[in-house]
Amino acid sequence: MESTRTGQPKSPTRWIPLPGRAADLRNPVLLGAVLLIVVSLALRALILGDSYFVEDDLTFVGNAYESGLTLDSVTRVHNGHFMPGALTLTWVLSRIAAYDWLLAAGVTFLAQVLLSVLALRLLRSLFGTRPAILLPLTVLLFCPLTIPAFGWWAAAINAVPLQLAMVLALTAQVRFARGEGVRYGRLALMWCVAGMAFSTKGVFVGFLLFAITTAFLGGRGIGWLRSMVHELRRHRRIWGAHVAVMAVYAVIYLVRGQTAFGEGAAVPRPGLALDMVRTMLGRTFPSGAVGGPFTWAPVNATGGSAGPSDAMVVVSWLIVATLVGATVVYRRRASRAWMILAGHLLIVDAVPTVIARGSSAFVSGAEPRYVTDAVVVLMVCLGFALLPAEGEKDAYRRSLPGRSPLALAAVLAAGAYLVASVISIEAYRATLSGDRVRAYLDTVKAELAAAPDDIVIYPTPVPGDIMGPWFDDRRFSHHVLAPLARPILRVRMANPESTHDGKVFGKDGRLRRMSIFGFFQPAPQGRRCLPVTGGAVVFPDVVSRGGPITAGSLSYTAGRASSVTVEVGAERLVVGLRKSAGDLVHFPMRAAGTGVRIVIDDPAAQVCLTGVALGAPIAEGERPPGLPPSPGPDED
Repeated sequence: MESTRTGQPKSPTRWIPLPGRAADLRNPVLLGAVLLIVVSLALRALILGDSYFVEDDLTFVGNAYESGLTLDSVTRVHNGHFMPGALTLTWVLSRIAAYDWLLAAGVTFLAQVLLSVLALRLLRSLFGTRPAILLPLTVLLFCPLTIPAFGWWAAAINAVPLQLAMVLALTAQVRFARGEGVRYGRLALMWCVAGMAFSTKGVFVGFLLFAITTAFLGGRGIGWLRSMVHELRRHRRIWGAHVAVMAVYAVIYLVRGQTAFGEGAAVPRPGLALDMVRTMLGRTFPSGAVGGPFTWAPVNATGGSAGPSDAMVVVSWLIVATLVGATVVYRRRASRAWMILAGHLLIVDAVPTVIARGSSAFVSGAEPRYVTDAVVVLMVCLGFALLPAEGEKDAYRRSLPGRSPLALAAVLAAGAYLVASVISIEAYRATLSGDRVRAYLDTVKAELAAAPDDIVIYPTPVPGDIMGPWFDDRRFSHHVLAPLARPILRVRMANPESTHDGKVFGKDGRLRRMSIFGFFQPAPQGRRCLPVTGGAVVFPDVVSRGGPITAGSLSYTAGRASSVTVEVGAERLVVGLRKSAGDLVHFPMRAAGTGVRIVIDDPAAQVCLTGVALGAPIAEGERPPGLPPSPGPDED
């Protein structure tokens, strides 16, 4: 037996067997990959912790409680997105628990875990288990461009499933291209369909598969165009199936486009469209791709937009140019990888975004969510620009520098990228206002839980820092806050009745006494009552907007219980009055039109109308969003 210098027996080395795939963790590459995944998930958990439901999220939850899980409801086009899978997911999670962030964020986080692990599997399938695959993996895991869409639920239900579908489709396509069976070609098609179910951009995944297949996985020695022709001839049925699926999706999208309520695809305004593309491709993507943008401005309800400095943009383009130039010089077919990435950014990200958003001044190319999917393409293309695919011969044009300089350069590049990305991610986290929204919705929930069953709550908009004015009627409490109420209150919030004790939600989420902002007419000076003509008080020029967000109020005295009938157009609404020496009653006004007539139903009741108001419900003491605190239009 071996002995040490002290003469003591040396203990034999023992390996503890690890079960199944866990044994792979002895591989330093896989161990490094797992460490990167864990760190990236920790950063993303912090993002989710500071995020909360906001803007479109509230619309989805409100929709879930206003309609059943029907084919019509899940195939509606929302802001240009046809995403039945995403709408189904939001309906199910909302019905399980309304505004349960732990549930929604947990599903998002689980999808990100799967994406991270499956991206590693894709890279190993393409390039083998070598240290260099950690570079493209790092880009996918830490790229700041993926963070804003990850923390905003409405964007995450598009972006993360799409990225997951892209990775799975590519993995299956690799096996199909290597001759492992046509079932993998069908599986790749299935994952393309899954991507379409969650994002309109999923319709383009088939083109990505075709480009990667013809550029790197087959026909490497016959030229790219000839490889495309060869691939189409060899597998015409599977590619024909891809085209058929795309065509069916396009037809359904066009047919269901009428459900978008004026949103989505439109003729872009040239100036806005050009600025959007220039910002998206010239500033947002290059700065984010290299670990920026470091600064996020302006900040809106969903967080900050990419706001890189001019110096950051210049440095980003220098890094991009150096990387592209170096890889093209050394790596055969590296130019194909960069052409695929450029084509994806232009055709899949820029053009559809311009068509869907290029007519809106509210949307900017500085929003990284429009290029989140391109990060998967960046990962794959960076891998092909640096590394030979499995089985690829003669991958480099010239001899590479020695191992030590390459390893040092790779470590320095990865380290710099990680530091820059973490700085950018943390800077973005500082722009999130999840605590504000969480506090507001928690207050609303508590108020509704304490409210009696007979309370009358009129609709008011939620604060502008939670849902912007572009959401129109969808941002009102009867739609987005009703899911927090018990069923009987939910119905009453959607159908308020006339009442002497109307309530509305204030900007702090508490129920407050109701007032009316808009038209107000008191009794003429020197008179106690509004003049009555032919048994009615008439305002011929008053305009009622109608709908669920218009209400009126009457201040009055009455010698006994009675009623008045409010007439607008063809609508008649009977409003009950009680015996009072001075009282105020509110009533809903669904009819739209010009001219209001208030008929006193019982002249003997000695009803005296001392004031009339018509407009938008508002909490007493508050001003509508965007108005200064100084006196403006009258309030009752």
